[in-house]
Amino acid sequence: MKETPIVLLQQRDFGQKINASFDFAIKNFGPLLKVIFSIAGPSALLAGVAQGLFQSNLVRVGTQANPMGTLYQYLTIEYFFVGVFGVITYFLAYASVSAYMVLYEQKGPSEKPKTAEVWQKILENIPTNIGAQLLSFLLILIATLFFLIPGIYLAICFQFVVIISIREKLSVTDTLKRSYKLTIGKWWSTFGLILIMSIIASIIAIVFQFPLFVSMIMTTMGFGNGLTDSKILTVILTIISMVGSTIVQGLIWIAIAFQYYNLVERLDGSGLLADIESMGSGETERPADEGYF
Repeated sequence: MKETPIVLLQQRDFGQKINASFDFAIKNFGPLLKVIFSIAGPSALLAGVAQGLFQSNLVRVGTQANPMGTLYQYLTIEYFFVGVFGVITYFLAYASVSAYMVLYEQKGPSEKPKTAEVWQKILENIPTNIGAQLLSFLLILIATLFFLIPGIYLAICFQFVVIISIREKLSVTDTLKRSYKLTIGKWWSTFGLILIMSIIASIIAIVFQFPLFVSMIMTTMGFGNGLTDSKILTVILTIISMVGSTIVQGLIWIAIAFQYYNLVERLDGSGLLADIESMGSGETERPADEGYF
């Protein structure tokens, strides 16, 4: 049976974006999972190992009552690599989902994007992608230091930086300007979508995090007869938690991509020509404007 194509460049209301995100994830589950695991999996694995070693040492030594002692516990090589590989995993996974959806837009559903194609799409403009993310992070950090609210505001405004750099291939500053422009009048809509999808993803991620959580509780309480306080077991469970959570976060990035396409169509009307061509078939139906939400 031929798969019904999912039109990305289309205006959608709040509920339609959530439904489209799950629909896209289900229809592309296998290929998209392979892409995320192949590209972001190695760094997620290393982040899990580093996090597991750090948590194992932390549980064994115990939390220091002295604030300075607690700080020193985090100044370790393990925690350093947790941060490094965590950031790399975040970028690669986010970019993988964005590049996959851009290729899906270009190729259609008949031929699923392959890992090599997604990787090539990421590499095409990776200096701009990294530069735009670093600059946006710096601006968000500065805004947060002045007051929390401006930092949150900019963090939402710059959510489209990754997919813009991959799909539109703008310069670093133009990528940030474009992302900011798209959210004008639609900040709350974007914030609400990210919030709802983050809650859903967090609930699903509990499946992968629960074994580690149980193991740490048992170790803290002195149960398990030495099994739960095993460093190897902690590392394995942390890897499962880290990799699983990375995959589940794909739902958030899919939703952000649908919001991006929604706002691009709303602002530019890029899909208008396709709508005109399909008017006679009655295939296109534009939803009412979603307002702020």
